Formats: sequence, structure tokens, C-alpha cells
Amino acid sequence: MDQVDDKRTAILEATLRLISENGFHGTAMSKVAKEAGVSAGIIYHYFDSKDDLMDELYKHIKRKFGLMINESLDQTQPLKIQIRQILGLMMKYYIQRPLESTFLEQYTRSPYFSPEIEVEVGQYYLPLLECFQRGQQEMMIKDFPAPVVHTLTVDVATSLAQKHAAGLLTLTDELIEEIIDACWEAIRQ
Repeated sequence: MDQVDDKRTAILEATLRLISENGFHGTAMSKVAKEAGVSAGIIYHYFDSKDDLMDELYKHIKRKFGLMINESLDQTQPLKIQIRQILGLMMKYYIQRPLESTFLEQYTRSPYFSPEIEVEVGQYYLPLLECFQRGQQEMMIKDFPAPVVHTLTVDVATSLAQKHAAGLLTLTDELIEEIIDACWEAIRQ
């Protein structure tokens, strides 16, 4: 990683930490600069505005999630097993990354979130989307609009990961398997 990537990554990671502690409005660019160990001016070299920084952080997290799915999904398995594998990967991914989970939750409920950004980040997890679409074509999954399938799967994973991180719930491997069963039952035909 070169110095440019290091600074940009440091800014994104500092923003993620600060938002988890202070929320969007409590995260000033000056705080991000201090936390990242860069000058306030350098942030504007990488990001046009605070809005741009928030959007880029969302894209960064979604890109990392997409890479993990793409690298981990065994597409040689039957479709039902792939879908269950995706659900398990999502749960474990968000459990291991509570700051990212919290940020995504806040971002998708904020004015920053837009359909255009969601379409843009959709490219990062095409195998996941294609798997669910194929499940619908093969009449294995209910013919819900994509946001409904997303809510019954991804939103469940992020919400439960947040509860786990807050200490409200302990997600054991056994409980995760039961939740995967419940998510599968919610979307299966």
C-alpha cells in the first residue's frame, strides 16, 4: 500500500471510529483529521466534503464486504447451500466488524443514503445478488422485491451483530445456524 492509500485508509478508518462514538453530526472534519493523524486540509485532497467522505466510507465498507463474499462463496455448491452460506458469512462478517455494522445501519437511515449509491455498490456483491435472483427464477425463493429479501437477510445480520456487540445477545455458532434457518424460512418459496 502506498502513502496515498495509507492516508486515505487512515481517514476512512478514523471516520468509522468517530461515527461509532459520536454519530454523524458529532463527527467534525477536524476530529477526523486529528484521529487520522493528518492535517484537516489533506482530507479535502481525498474527499470533496463531509458528505463525500460519508459516501466513500459506505462504498469502502460495501466493497470489503463484497470481496469477502466473492472470495468465500463456494459457487460449486447447490443453490440452497450457497444461500445458506451467504447468510452465515453475513452474520459472521458483521459480528466481527461491529463498527462497520453500526455505520451501515446509521448510513442507510440517514439523508446520505440514496438509490444511486446503492446501485453503485451493488456491483461489489453481484454473486450474492445473482444467487438470490437465481433462487427466485428457480422458484426456490419468494418473489419479493430485492429490498424485502435484503431486509430479511442482510438487515437481520447487521441488527443481530449490533446486539451482539452491545452485549444484549451472545451469538454462538449454534444460534447463528438457527438464525440462518429462520432467515431461510422467511425467504424460501
